[in-house]
Amino acid sequence: MTKQATFRLLDNVDVAMRDGVKLKTDLWLPAADGAWPVLLQRTPYRKEAPFGSQYISALEFQAALRRGYAIAIQDTRGRYQSDGEFTPFEFEGRDGADTIEWLRGQPFCNGKIGMFGASYVGATQVLALSENPAGLKAIAPQLTTARHGETWMYRGGALELAFLLLWVIEALGADHILHRMAVMPADVQERSKAFLELLQRDPFSAFARLPIFNEAIAELAPYARDWFDPDAISGKSASVRPDRIETNETAMLVVAGWNDIFLEGSIELFEKAKSRWTRRREIPDRLIIGPWSHGNPSDWQGEEWLGYGASSIDLPEENLAFFDSVFQDRQPTSPTVRYFRSGSNSWHAAPDWPLPDTVAVPHFLDCSRATLGSAPGAKASAGYISDPSRPVPTVGGATFLPGLLLGRNSGPLDQSTIELRDDVLVFTSQPLRDDLEVTGLVTACLWVTSSAASCDWTAKLCDVNADGRSLGVVDGILRWTRAGISGDDPVEITVRLGHISRLFKKGHRLRLQIASSNFPRFDRNPQSGVASTLAKASDFAAAEQRIVSGIECPSRLMLPVITKAFPTERSLAGLRTAAELGSS
Repeated sequence: MTKQATFRLLDNVDVAMRDGVKLKTDLWLPAADGAWPVLLQRTPYRKEAPFGSQYISALEFQAALRRGYAIAIQDTRGRYQSDGEFTPFEFEGRDGADTIEWLRGQPFCNGKIGMFGASYVGATQVLALSENPAGLKAIAPQLTTARHGETWMYRGGALELAFLLLWVIEALGADHILHRMAVMPADVQERSKAFLELLQRDPFSAFARLPIFNEAIAELAPYARDWFDPDAISGKSASVRPDRIETNETAMLVVAGWNDIFLEGSIELFEKAKSRWTRRREIPDRLIIGPWSHGNPSDWQGEEWLGYGASSIDLPEENLAFFDSVFQDRQPTSPTVRYFRSGSNSWHAAPDWPLPDTVAVPHFLDCSRATLGSAPGAKASAGYISDPSRPVPTVGGATFLPGLLLGRNSGPLDQSTIELRDDVLVFTSQPLRDDLEVTGLVTACLWVTSSAASCDWTAKLCDVNADGRSLGVVDGILRWTRAGISGDDPVEITVRLGHISRLFKKGHRLRLQIASSNFPRFDRNPQSGVASTLAKASDFAAAEQRIVSGIECPSRLMLPVITKAFPTERSLAGLRTAAELGSS
């Protein structure tokens, strides 16, 4: 008995852009004739690769085809089989809009388009949406950001050094870099080859090379020159492309990971999306935040086993159910927000984000005792010498280290080696009397002094168990400059650590680390006033850093404490809509 085909495949179809460049596109069509909604993915990572186009992107093609969707997968401009020159982010908005217009003109399309995919593939969705193309009804961006300067390349004014170099070599490099090297002059080829080999053989040595931006990088990836521009890092230059999310009615399913490098941008994207709607019941947008790191959606994150439930959400089905609801002009039946809470290792649902009834609770630093408490003590200070030539190493956090899909240095890791250093201040609370749920944005408001012309302030929140083991939970950085500040009086700064959801258990203690580097996740601040990407070792200058505490200088850790218990996934039967959750 002959099995009937379930789909038709048209590969390497030419789709012409407005400037004549042709982008190769594979079309997966249901076997039956008809006009279908189309799910589009535009990828720089090779359209034929199922790992990237299906597994990481959380879409099972066969299931989508059986559900009555057509699928289009396209190599972005200048990548693999598509024509043109690849410049990250530059053409994705208009190329996406042109592709959507072309799809809507095809007989197999009913005029409705959805987009899906993760990381840079998520960026192609956001940029296409910013063009407001007719027919784009829904997008499902995962592990990506709303902007592509801050929250992608930079954080708090510092360069996401390790990520950018590894992204160029691992994800955007490979065949394209080898092809580019083949046409280089011999001397240039030798220089580029040496740097490429170093980065692949010993990435941490490559991260430490000075100056950070060198001609080898420019030759391997010319588009990276702008990324390392000091004005871009400091925020003085325009972003890659201003988005226009607020004026668009395309529905979004945003999927984020607590340990993902793009978490802050993912949450910002959802907050922008939901701000478009004037009435709560109109909001079709959804947010799912799991414990995942970039390229690692498993139940192990860092040194924590989170239980089998950590990956229990069926993201391929969530994507299809979301597209079903939008294309059928009805509200999604899922809760507006679902999030995984570490510590209890449980999934929860809520009607909004930030979570309703969140209270910002201060934990004051006492520099005389190195403690965190409920009230500021007497005035005191604590200091250390920050030396960029011996930076505090990156241990855990939302990193890309040592590379995509490895994740061996991301997530919650033991902090004992960091906390023994003489250039890291450690503040610890008393044991908690009760369980404490912290879900939302964590910040540190610090009163500081520095002898440097410019320096970095880093802060890391840790969970210390009853045995004294300290696990990093979330960390952030702020690049600070003395410009416009005279004298040595302490000034208040705010370090944005980032968003978390964690149940700190009874008997555990809170801990806050303060330092002035986190390398190689972030580039080193020379502290001399020289731009970080241009500095040589001779430009590095040690500096005296101080934290001041007390009533007049109330340095404090701010935690978003949850006062209302939100239902777990197990209790969600018959309680699916935002309105129902809001009244629970």
